[in-house]
Formats: sequence, structure tokens, C-alpha cells
Amino acid sequence: MLRQVQEIDLELDERKQSMETIHDQLRDHKKMLDKLVADLDQQKVELEEMASLKGQRQIELDEAEERHTKSKERLMNVSSTKEYNAVEKEMDQLKRKSEETREQLEHLKEAIELNERQIAEKEDKISALRKQINGVEQEAEGQIAVLQKELKSWEAKRGEAREGIKTGIIRRYDFIRSRRGGRAIVAARDAHCEGCFMAIPPQLYIQIQRGETLESCPSCQRILYYYEDAIEE
Repeated sequence: MLRQVQEIDLELDERKQSMETIHDQLRDHKKMLDKLVADLDQQKVELEEMASLKGQRQIELDEAEERHTKSKERLMNVSSTKEYNAVEKEMDQLKRKSEETREQLEHLKEAIELNERQIAEKEDKISALRKQINGVEQEAEGQIAVLQKELKSWEAKRGEAREGIKTGIIRRYDFIRSRRGGRAIVAARDAHCEGCFMAIPPQLYIQIQRGETLESCPSCQRILYYYEDAIEE
């Protein structure tokens, strides 16, 4: 009977959907992990760049302080006012340069410390997520194994149920099912189709009640059966 075939197909659909949901959840977890790892890698690159810049600024500071010391020594040995003023001006410039570089170094140190803390937090988060994914995967493997076993059983029942039904009817059923969300057969109740809820013409409703022919809803094309027949079964 076609209704039995549909009931089996719906059981199969439910298990296939459950398997797809499990796979989707695993994919979502892995996408989240991949994003965190990518963010972490990018932050590590930024940390390396900041560390390199800090090293450059430290060299610049050391050079400026060394030049300032030499200029101070020169200042003790100048013989003219003009030369004295030139050396003094150079010392002022070097002092400002040193102050600016120290300030930049301080900002870089703070940024590096913040970056290192964020990297440590992300590494902890990634570690926890990996453990969670491993647990989810193990649980999913068990669920999928059960679902696959059930699918195999229902597929065997499906094959048996479809035997003896004319090929043309099965093709019609499969065609409608593929276009109507998995439900090709619905009840006709109170002169209405329970698939699309449109009214069924009186003469057609009488034919459905008789159950002698296979009739379809004029609106959604689903195959119809009389509601009270299903209750009696």
C-alpha cells in the first residue's frame, strides 16, 4: 500500500535528516575552530612584527643616547660660540628624539603584553574547543552508527513495501514526493486536502470516499485518501 511506503520513507527521511544535522554540527564546530586558529596565527604574526619594531626602536634609542653622550663631551671642548650653539642644538634634538622613542617603546611594550595575554586566552579557548570537538565526534560516531543500522533496516522494509505496486504509480508517487517536501499522499477530510487545505470538488470527494481509483488534489497534485478509511485501519 502506498501509504505504508510513505510512512517508511518518512522514517528514512527523519534518520537522514538526523545524520545531516549531526554532520552540520560537526562542520560548525570545525569552522569555529578554524576561525580561532586563523585569528591566533594572525595575532602571532602581529606580535612578531611588534617585537621586531620594538627591537628597532631600542636600537634607535641606544644610538640617540650614545650620540647625546658624545655631543655632551664635544660641548666641553668647543672653542667658539657658534660651535657651542650648534652642538647644544644637536643635543636638544637628540634629547627629543630619545623621549619620543622611549614613549614609542612604552606603547609597544604595553601592546605586546596585551597581545601575549590575548594569545594565551585564545590558545586556552582552542584547546578547550578541540576537547569539546573530540567529545562531540565520539558521540556522533555512536549516533551515526545507530542511525545507519536503522536506515539499513528501513530501506529493507521500503523495498518490500514497494514490491507489488505498479511501476507507474511508484514513479508518480516519487515525483510528487520530490516536489512536496516528502509527502506525496495526504488525507482528504471534510472535502478539503490536508496537504494544501484547498477545497476538493464534490464529485472528486465522492470518488475518493469510494476508494476505487487513485485520485489527486487538483491544487497540489498530492495523492488523496479518505480520512475515515485511515481511522478504520
